Amino acid sequence: MDHSLTAKELQEQAAALVPEYSVPDTEYTLANNLDELRRFNDNSAPGENGTLARIGLRIIPDSFYAPSLTGIKVSRLNGLAPEIRSLRNITVRGCFVTGDLTGLHGKELGRFFRACYESAKQMTVILPCAMPYLCVENGLSALAFNQKEHPETLRDALTAAQIVAMQNRTAFYAKLLIT
Repeated sequence: MDHSLTAKELQEQAAALVPEYSVPDTEYTLANNLDELRRFNDNSAPGENGTLARIGLRIIPDSFYAPSLTGIKVSRLNGLAPEIRSLRNITVRGCFVTGDLTGLHGKELGRFFRACYESAKQMTVILPCAMPYLCVENGLSALAFNQKEHPETLRDALTAAQIVAMQNRTAFYAKLLIT
């Protein structure tokens, strides 16, 4: 019996975990590093009523870092925070968390979901910033790549995703997106 799922089925299962599942609005801009944040700040101006351009920041949990990835290592946020706070035309309002998922399956992939959630929480404290959106990137791809060789991956990762979704609903309140 083939228990493999299509990417669409995996996305539907992830969507079912979070009732307010949605994609961030089109006015959201994603920054991968401090230079991009500076550039967005230089090209922005406060809107009506002093509203600022909303920026999502891509971060990488240290334990899932690879030099080929774009984003800011979580351990670098403390050092960058004073400059990020000094950017007066933008506001960080979303977190996109990525990582090197090469060879991850089962409980290790679940550990990635938890690390993403914890990294986003850390970011809100370090910067500080609000977090209406949290996107865990590439989680569904890892599920799809590993489902035949490691059928436990889906169960273990969904369990971890459910735990993260529950923690999010009771403490963090961000819109959670798993891609």
